[in-house]
Amino acid sequence: MSAKKTILILCDWFLPGYLAGGPIQSIATLTQQLGNDIDFMIITTDRDFKSNRPYDNVKINEWTQYEGRTIFYISPKNMNAEFVLKLIQNTPHHIIYMNSLYSKLFTIYPLKWKLQKKIHSKIVLAPRGMLRDKALAVKPFKKYLFLLYARFTGLFQNIHWQSTSQQESKEIKKRIGANVQMTEVSNLPANSCEVKFIEKQKGHLRLCFIARIVDIKNLNFAIDILKEVKQGNIIFDIYGPKEDEDYWLNCENNAKTLPSHISFNYKSILKPEEICRTLNEYHALFLPTQTENFGHVIVESLKNGRLVVISDQTPWRNLQSEYAGFDISLDDKTKFIEAINILVNLSQSEFDAMSKTCISYINLQLNIEKIKTQYLELFKS
Repeated sequence: MSAKKTILILCDWFLPGYLAGGPIQSIATLTQQLGNDIDFMIITTDRDFKSNRPYDNVKINEWTQYEGRTIFYISPKNMNAEFVLKLIQNTPHHIIYMNSLYSKLFTIYPLKWKLQKKIHSKIVLAPRGMLRDKALAVKPFKKYLFLLYARFTGLFQNIHWQSTSQQESKEIKKRIGANVQMTEVSNLPANSCEVKFIEKQKGHLRLCFIARIVDIKNLNFAIDILKEVKQGNIIFDIYGPKEDEDYWLNCENNAKTLPSHISFNYKSILKPEEICRTLNEYHALFLPTQTENFGHVIVESLKNGRLVVISDQTPWRNLQSEYAGFDISLDDKTKFIEAINILVNLSQSEFDAMSKTCISYINLQLNIEKIKTQYLELFKS
């Protein structure tokens, strides 16, 4: 092995995939920004989330290079315990870095193999917000049984947890135990593109929603809010995969009852490199998500000088006092309506001033060099 640490990353989906959203972006930015300091090797599947065909122009079932990263893309025929175990055992590494709580072959089985002493390396587990109350409320009985099983079998013994915020640290301790080994270190954000000027007239507002279209991202809630906004000409454009078709149909039907001064449009699915350019076309991101352990698109919006209207269930708080947007309780629809009205009535000079504070706010919250150092410490032992 080289003098640098070798971290073996296990994740269900990775580049060039993008349909699984934030978890892909978290690993993409980590490996991009720390690739000079750490040798990353990634084991993943050969196709995107819910796709039935492999990626184009990617070598399968062998170690290959993709955008400077060393990756092994596994085909469905090899997605079995025997193949994955041998692949891990035959890949020299110092630490295994897992990026899901419930992945059968990339989390649960490797944790069993660790207990059975079939693998011996240190394990760092990043649950990616999967222990948050709102996340556990989806298929709760199945998740409750798994956590009960993990507790009685000692599945989580001798592993190191990574949280990305104070809130997630509390949730991990609440669900796993107060004495867990844990490091709290934020995700790294994507590199920003050039901030573009956008015209802002009083009475006009361009809003976008960029997320997977599923219940937890709360698009229907956003539509309900806009139905109560009585003033201004508002464009509300939607970007993201229709992951839950039934939920999307509910949203689409609900949107038909929006008042005539609000234009609702489904646009497209965005690749990661398209998000920054798309955000530049709007005044604000409207994403009242039920839960978010980081929220890459929220961070990207702020870094590009665009206001955000979000719930208080993300790490990005006190936005109104910082003049960077609004983080509001989902129980208080009135405040969401007030926030949209404020944005509608912003003048050009007011919007430009808040745009600058968005950038200063997120840059203060995310000290990139400090976060990099924290990751190097996490992967040191």
